Amino acid sequence: MIEMKIVFDFPREVMELSTEKGKGFRKLVRSNQDLEKYWAGKNGVSNAFMTVYGYRGLQQPHNKRVDLMTPIVRHFVMDFDPKNFRERDRPEVEIEQALEQTLKLHYHLLDKDISHAVWYSGGGFHVWVMLDKEYMPSGPNSLSAIKEAGMQTVNDWVIELDLFCSDPAVPFDTSGMIRIPNSYNAKRGLWSIPLSTNDMERGIDYIMDKAEGAKAGMISYGNQGLELTVRKIKERSQIFNPNSAPIDLPTASMDGVIILPCLNSAACRIGSNPSHDARVQLAKFLSKRLRYFMPAWKLTEENRAKHTEIIVDYIRSLQWADFNESTTRYQVSTIIGTDYPQTCSMLWKKGMCLGKCRYWDGTGAITEEE
Repeated sequence: MIEMKIVFDFPREVMELSTEKGKGFRKLVRSNQDLEKYWAGKNGVSNAFMTVYGYRGLQQPHNKRVDLMTPIVRHFVMDFDPKNFRERDRPEVEIEQALEQTLKLHYHLLDKDISHAVWYSGGGFHVWVMLDKEYMPSGPNSLSAIKEAGMQTVNDWVIELDLFCSDPAVPFDTSGMIRIPNSYNAKRGLWSIPLSTNDMERGIDYIMDKAEGAKAGMISYGNQGLELTVRKIKERSQIFNPNSAPIDLPTASMDGVIILPCLNSAACRIGSNPSHDARVQLAKFLSKRLRYFMPAWKLTEENRAKHTEIIVDYIRSLQWADFNESTTRYQVSTIIGTDYPQTCSMLWKKGMCLGKCRYWDGTGAITEEE
């Protein structure tokens, strides 16, 4: 075991979720001092979340939100919850299964000498895996290539180790948020705490007892960061080699409508706070699928109202942190009444593409540099 720290880059975004309202809004913090100041007096009372990554840029012209196309990717997180993510409805399983799979990944990383650290989140387990260097995308193409390389490794682990409790939407989600390590889980009344091998081997009862009090620091393992095999690509309006084999990426569904892996990752994570773009793209996709590509202007008022309710019901089930039903219904009804174009190339330009999947629509292809 070596002394290693997760580097928290800035600027990044944070969010507080109160136990009463269950809603929160993202706030920009520009330094570790800003982060400490923001959470002063809140930790131990509310739920504390932050973006997994720091960013190199801010959204212009107001500079109040991070530029999601500029993440500093030096690690990723695998989130183990007591659910079976291979099943469509994600049925609950025993927390012991999530712990068992967390240990299985921990042993695998130890065997490979890969740098990592494990936390109990108060309800599940977070494994932070360190990379061998900073991966900093220069544009949408390279961001998608980094995500594709990372998800290929994660998928290999999930299949090889049978990690069905691993939430597929979390690794390399460069816009998502994660519970701040060592913060309070107000929903469970327990603390997020760093875990040693011995802690995990002693079982969930021991861990939960230990999590009744706050713990500091981290327990790190491994001497080498994971190297990603990222294809060299040119920043142009092309996505990936059309002749490459598609990678198996997780999807979600709404009343039989299969949701694209990119939209599943960007907007369908339970309890997340997706970007505005991700929400709009999800609503556009679902509205088009519900009308079976019929022109929007041909929909009757009855069908528009019905489709709006179906999509709002689904979004409600996602439990977005700042979900507002009236605002969501208004936005969805507006989108349903308009024929918005949507292609893989457009989703890639927004940094949502995870790599070539079986739903690729044929728009664009990456040309590898010689």
